Amino acid sequence: MRKFFSKNQLLLSFVLIIASIHLLPVAFDLAKKESNYTTRLMLNINLGSGAFANYVKDGVRYYWDHYIDLTDTSIENSRLRAQLQEMEAQNLMLTEIRLENERLRSLLNYKNSFEGEMVGARVIGSNPSVIGPGFLIIDKGASSGVKKGFPVLNNVRAIGTVHLVSEKTSTVMLMTNPSSVADAIVQRSRARGIVTGAGNHYIMKYIEQEDDIVVGDKIISSGKDDVFPKNLVLGTVTKVESHRGLQRAIIKPEIDVSRVEEVLIHLN
Repeated sequence: MRKFFSKNQLLLSFVLIIASIHLLPVAFDLAKKESNYTTRLMLNINLGSGAFANYVKDGVRYYWDHYIDLTDTSIENSRLRAQLQEMEAQNLMLTEIRLENERLRSLLNYKNSFEGEMVGARVIGSNPSVIGPGFLIIDKGASSGVKKGFPVLNNVRAIGTVHLVSEKTSTVMLMTNPSSVADAIVQRSRARGIVTGAGNHYIMKYIEQEDDIVVGDKIISSGKDDVFPKNLVLGTVTKVESHRGLQRAIIKPEIDVSRVEEVLIHLN
């Protein structure tokens, strides 16, 4: 019996409190003949117990209602955050589509104004660790009429030449590749030289000492190498120096050829 009471002290205390609350009215009736002081005491105890019970009940209801409100608010906030993320993703996708359409429209306008047959292609590979530095992979190959050596352009800018061809894809050697070569001229003075790749820039070699070339000059393709069409923009002169009795110039490319996403292949 002693073990029972020791293990269930909390339960027994709760039962005792409830029983006391319910027995208070009975005790009040039995004490009617007692003094007015006893009567008032019992009445106050009974009223206090009822007020306490109502206070606890109202408190539980208040916190329960607010808990439900907070839970509903949390669920609604999660739903709104999910909707916002979806809208941001859709907006990003629409922006990408718009920018791609603008680039393709620009390429199409150039293609229509260019003499000779052209085919458009998308870049599908540009990781130097996979295909090596100075190369791109495009989604057009022999089935589209692409052959090794064909020039690859982006509007009026030279990108490179087709290096390897498979049925559906091709590897493009970029102008920045050290093995890339293009016959070029200074747009302003018509001085001539050979442009080769040098990593992140070009070098224009074999410029005669008396030829007029200065920093800021634009370099364009001459069309005399049977590779690139005439008047493609290569870049801008950033430095001119003497080299083995001639001149050579450092050329900043017109665009970062390794970052293009759409190109044209000139089917010459």
